[in-house]
Amino acid sequence: MFALIRVFGVFAIVVFMIRMKAGLGVSLITGAVLVAFLFGMGPVSTGTAIFDICSQPETGAFVLLIALVLALSMVLEKSGQIGRLTESLRGFVTNRKLAAAILPSIVGFLPMPGGALFSAPMVKAATDDMILDNHKKVEVNHWFRHVWEYSWPLYPGVIYTAGLLELEIKELLVMQFPLTVMAIIMGFVFVMRGVRVSPESVAPSASARHRAVGRFLFDFSPFLLIIALYLFAGVPLLLSLLIALVFAVVVNIVRRKVKLLPLTRGILTSTHYLSFIVMAYGVMLFGEMLRASGAIGQMSTFFDESQLPVMLVVVILPFIIGFVAGITIVYCTATFPLLLAFPQVSANPVPYIVLAFAAGFMGTMLSPIHACLALSSEYFQGGLGRVILRLTRPAIGVLAMGFALWLLYSYWQPF
Repeated sequence: MFALIRVFGVFAIVVFMIRMKAGLGVSLITGAVLVAFLFGMGPVSTGTAIFDICSQPETGAFVLLIALVLALSMVLEKSGQIGRLTESLRGFVTNRKLAAAILPSIVGFLPMPGGALFSAPMVKAATDDMILDNHKKVEVNHWFRHVWEYSWPLYPGVIYTAGLLELEIKELLVMQFPLTVMAIIMGFVFVMRGVRVSPESVAPSASARHRAVGRFLFDFSPFLLIIALYLFAGVPLLLSLLIALVFAVVVNIVRRKVKLLPLTRGILTSTHYLSFIVMAYGVMLFGEMLRASGAIGQMSTFFDESQLPVMLVVVILPFIIGFVAGITIVYCTATFPLLLAFPQVSANPVPYIVLAFAAGFMGTMLSPIHACLALSSEYFQGGLGRVILRLTRPAIGVLAMGFALWLLYSYWQPF
């Protein structure tokens, strides 16, 4: 219990600092130091842990991913390619709400940390003729960016869970795909609720729609290149991103949309860019310090010894860990093995783990520490508190589907 209180105390301080405009990166780094102090780590061990976390390959890869994602995003935005892509989408997808949802969901096929940075400029351009505030733009970008993560086989959480349950990844995809369907439905029912669109213009002709599709594919080519390289050719994600970035820069220089030196100088000297780099380090430092300090382990032990009903633990424990850590793979690795230790769960693990996956993912979706939510909020300057409250409604809908699947798979399993 004390571990739970200490972690949520730190969490409250971090949220308060964010609200006081201290900067997300600085707030998270402060929170990491507080976690270390409250869980008995001295100055030397804390400094060592910080150095180890910041120097480990996973942290470097995450920060580099954020740097490349943001650089590509800025290139596409400064060259006008985002605006052209969005405009061409409007040429054949006349439903503006559908267009705004499609863009982040397409990016969601790529399991990259902070991928919301790719779709944020698109959502911004796609919602120009809609009547909605910045908070709603954060909701649209964040929610639809993650509709595939319950079942898409490239996400680490799905891969880990399938291995734990001794299922083929495609089998788990089928079993958890209803969560994706419900997430899409909840997105249109709740996230898009209240969004008003200006009156539609005359529907374009068939030839105009065909030209719009061609323009869309051309302007979407950096993303198609990433998908082709990473998903189909097996090129590492970082290298795929770098190739796509170089490709986008060269194409826009050839088309005389940007100049190399001013573009490079503008990106590297941007305070916006630098703040995101600091934030990337903060996200990794906070999440990993929860592990290094033993905070997650102590919370797991508390629930294990609490004698709470198994169903309550299956829902609450992954939700709390997901909410505190903001990363899917953390709640999967920290809680699923513990849940399988319960005889009731181990006797028929699939329904319980599917429910736990849904509960944990709702925790990450509502977490201010979640990189995509933090990045979206930073980009659109939307308040985290209001966004989280609004997203609670669609999250409850997805969790209800998790309970429905628990009931279904308790009596019948397709594999």
